[in-house]
Amino acid sequence: MKCKPGFHHVKKHQRISKNGTKHIVEEHCRKNPKSKEKFLYRSNLNFIYEELKSNYKYKNLNRIKDYPQDKGQYDELIQFWVNYWKDQNLIKDDIDPLLVKAIIACESSFRENVITEMPGSSATGLMQILVSTMKILAGKTSKEVRKFNIDISQDEAKEANSNIAAGTRWLIFKITTSPWKNKKTKNDRMYGGVKYYHSWNGDGEVYADKVFKIYNGSK
Repeated sequence: MKCKPGFHHVKKHQRISKNGTKHIVEEHCRKNPKSKEKFLYRSNLNFIYEELKSNYKYKNLNRIKDYPQDKGQYDELIQFWVNYWKDQNLIKDDIDPLLVKAIIACESSFRENVITEMPGSSATGLMQILVSTMKILAGKTSKEVRKFNIDISQDEAKEANSNIAAGTRWLIFKITTSPWKNKKTKNDRMYGGVKYYHSWNGDGEVYADKVFKIYNGSK
């Protein structure tokens, strides 16, 4: 179901009134409580994409080398969300959608429903978003992300639109808050964001090197 921002999806359910009468509440969109009126839920992400996708122009992105699973099936979604977040003034730099595609290749090999088998990890979907990351995006464990909070479940993160929307939102957050954010070149700023998308330590640099190798090899 699609709900415009400011509303959230309510599933069809049974309600029992005070006098004990049972009745069915049909599926509908309900106005968000004031504390979460600006939150974005899966139904909002679907609404935004369906309503605004015609505002942008799309092209076929280069295929990611050595990843036959890439058939261009997510090209439009990637370009939409990169452009949408840019239009919300969340980042000044232009992000090459092919870089996001390289992250997807590295993270999930374009497997939409995958949940990592790594012990102790909850990484989910195309951009392998952690449950802990979802909680930060939703403002449940910290107030780091102050604008365009996204509240999705792990099951919802298996869906391409929700995953790419949240993953690109998180990548932009990392680009604009990492210690590399003031580097002179855009490439360095992107590198820092990709590094911190993964982790703050040396593993993050190994990861960023891998992503950029995939990215540069696919241009």
